[in-house]
Amino acid sequence: MTNSQQPILIAGATGALGGLVVRKLLTAGVPVRAIGRNREKLSALAAVGAEIVIADLLDRAAVARACEGVAQVYSTVNNVMGRGTSSPNRVDIPAHASLCAAAREAGVRRFVFLSGRDMTADSPVDFFRVKHAIENVVRDSGVPFVLIQASAFMETWVGMLIDGIRKNGTAALFGDGRTVGNYIAIDDVAEFSLRILTRPDVVNEGIEIGGPSNVSGEQLVALIEAQLGVRAKRRHVPKAVLWAGGSLVRPFNEVAARFMRMGYYTATTDARFTDWTTASTRFGVAPMSIESFVAALT
Repeated sequence: MTNSQQPILIAGATGALGGLVVRKLLTAGVPVRAIGRNREKLSALAAVGAEIVIADLLDRAAVARACEGVAQVYSTVNNVMGRGTSSPNRVDIPAHASLCAAAREAGVRRFVFLSGRDMTADSPVDFFRVKHAIENVVRDSGVPFVLIQASAFMETWVGMLIDGIRKNGTAALFGDGRTVGNYIAIDDVAEFSLRILTRPDVVNEGIEIGGPSNVSGEQLVALIEAQLGVRAKRRHVPKAVLWAGGSLVRPFNEVAARFMRMGYYTATTDARFTDWTTASTRFGVAPMSIESFVAALT
C-alpha cells in the first residue's frame, strides 16, 4: 500500500462532525478507517465505503491494531454528555493517551485533534479543562500534530435558542445576554478538517477556526425573531445562579452542572474572533454567517 493509499483513521466517526469528515474524505477519494463502539452507526459508514473497527479507545490492543497502516489519525472523540464512569473527566484523557501511544508506535505521520478556542487549564468548565489537557497529550505524544481549535458550534447554541422560541416562545439568555461570542457551523468545521487532512505541509501547530459573525445572545434572539416573525420572551439566567448551580447540581446531575458552567463561561467571556479570516483564506473555506444559518434552520 502506497502512502497515498493509506487510510485515515477517524476516531469519533459516529458523531455528527466525525461522520461528516468521513463522508467528505471518501468523496475526495481518501480511504477511511472509522473506529467506534456503536456497531449500528459504524455500519452506516461502512455502507458509504468506510472500513470500520468496533473498539473502545481504552482497549490498547484494539487501538494498536486500528492504527496499523494508517497515514493519519483524526479525533473528535469527546464525552461531553457523559457522567459517572463515562464522564469526560474519567474517559477522554486516557482514551487520547491510548490513541496517541498507538499512533506513535504505528509510525502514524500526523495526529489531528479537534479542540476548541481558548481552552485553558483553569477554565470554569471541566470539559474545557479536559480539552486543554488532551491538547498537551497530543503535543507531547511524539507524533507530528495539528490542533484544530474551533469556535462554538452553531448547531448547539443557536439551535437551542431556536428550539426554545419555537416550542414555548421563550429564549434563555445567560447573564444579561450582551456578551459576544463567535460561532461556526459543523459542516464548515468538517470542511476545514478535510482541507487540513489533505495538506501534509500543515504540521505541529494550532489552527483557530471560526465564522464571520461575532454576536451576543440578545442579537441572536433578535435575528431569530425577525426570521420567524415572532416576539420571544427573554429568560435571563443570572451569572451567580449559573456559577453556583455548577457546583450544587454536580452531585446529582453532572451533565446539567457542566452546561450551567458553560452558560457561566458564555455570560462572562468575550469570545469574539476577529482573526477568523486567517484560516479561512489559508484553507479556502468561506464559513457560513450566523444570518445564513438562522435563515436555513427557520
